[in-house]
Amino acid sequence: MTKRKALDERAVASVTPRRGLLLCIQRWKVYAACAAAVVACACGVSAGTVDPRAGTPEGERIALWPEGKMPNVEAHQYGSPFIEWFIPSNRTTDAVLILTCGGGYGCCNWQPTGGFSAVFRDWLLERGLTVVRLHYRTPRPKMVEKHVTAWQDAQRAVRLVRSAAAAHGVDGGKIGFCGYSAAGHLTLLMALSSQTRAYEPVDGVDALPCNVNWAVSAFPAYVLSDGENGSNAHGGNRIEDEILPLFKFDSATCPVFFMHGDADSISPMASVKVYSRLHAMGVPSELHVYAKLAHDFKPTGADKRRFTAWRDSVWNWLIRMGLVGTRPCAHGVTE
Repeated sequence: MTKRKALDERAVASVTPRRGLLLCIQRWKVYAACAAAVVACACGVSAGTVDPRAGTPEGERIALWPEGKMPNVEAHQYGSPFIEWFIPSNRTTDAVLILTCGGGYGCCNWQPTGGFSAVFRDWLLERGLTVVRLHYRTPRPKMVEKHVTAWQDAQRAVRLVRSAAAAHGVDGGKIGFCGYSAAGHLTLLMALSSQTRAYEPVDGVDALPCNVNWAVSAFPAYVLSDGENGSNAHGGNRIEDEILPLFKFDSATCPVFFMHGDADSISPMASVKVYSRLHAMGVPSELHVYAKLAHDFKPTGADKRRFTAWRDSVWNWLIRMGLVGTRPCAHGVTE
């Protein structure tokens, strides 16, 4: 054997095991992908549209749409939007709140420890208020405007809650809607534009109205002509920075609680201008703009503690609106 041939054989011997290992790894990746696809199909969603933020059911989870009747289906979106009922053990009111999350319409960002997600849900349940979580379709649709499929899901959610209100011990005339950021935008659509149909009826449930009776909008995005698709370049301060015509302020417009940080790049002027319009209409609403808080109420000042005082403000507003009763809190004051 020549020296060159011996070197070549050693080289092949050293490379072949690595090549075999790589082939095995590639095969296992294929098998894992196939297994994930099988699991996804078994769960009623197609591979590629699974949303990990949907999580596992904690309450009574109900699909929004009858099979094959969901409007504006797009393959890249999560295909199983739902509502989920949470009933308090010590119900103190027959009002009910539909609670959902923002995420720029790129995701419905429900977080198990999120201050505007599960933590707020649990806070409300402790006070005896029924909560219905809404998980709408994301990411943004490609064939219609960014909010349309989420708006369809929200209108359907209200109708489903209204249809099942009596069975769950709540009043179908006391339905609230709450969301933050992009879902704050969705909240205002539900509060101000419910007479605009987002989809054609698919069954008898859609004969019910989809208006909400009260709303809580936290730092809503995409409300003004300045900031239609993102942050407000001019702070929403100019006269020409107007409320977008998508918001109709129609005959079913309901009272709204607004909260916003004054350091938010999604300008608080959106909340200010919508509140001003509601005030002119005589719709009893409330506006809170908090100093030195950015988007998602992230503090910008010296105090870096999580800001939670807004919860008590919401509850006090609900008391004044006659939606919940008074209840003493740990500090001995009425909340």
